Amino acid sequence: MIHLARLGKLAYTREAYDSLIIPPAVRTETIERGMAEGYTDASLLENLESEGWLRTRNLSNESRKPAHDLAEVVGRGEAEAISTAVELKERLSMDDHKGRRIANFHTVRTSKTLGIMLELLVNRTITIFEYKRNVKIYSSHGWISAEVMQEYLERGERFE
Repeated sequence: MIHLARLGKLAYTREAYDSLIIPPAVRTETIERGMAEGYTDASLLENLESEGWLRTRNLSNESRKPAHDLAEVVGRGEAEAISTAVELKERLSMDDHKGRRIANFHTVRTSKTLGIMLELLVNRTITIFEYKRNVKIYSSHGWISAEVMQEYLERGERFE
């Protein structure tokens, strides 16, 4: 979510998804801390929340214990997101590799920022030029290795 906002593509995901649900810990990490530290992407997320597209969903009683247990292995935000996705049987967007592996173990379908970018390309929401530019920007921030960047550039070329 943060990476898509920083790449300027979060608005495009609004066209692809009816809404985005986040647990309280993710809201704290992205909006509250982001606003306190002056990140502009936090303001964007807060606006999306005000508009009702981004929604914070409290953990249910059945999700609290698994989230607490998972927080010993991954961050609190990742733990709550995984528990929420398990409960709702929804796909989870997460860049954290360890978190995705745990989610997959719990039979949660996952995607990462680059996967969402590829989806936007496949659905013709963004052009190949935008896609390639954003993959390169994503890599230049050190968020992915050169090998992963090349892999996603090649994947994108299939949809040119």
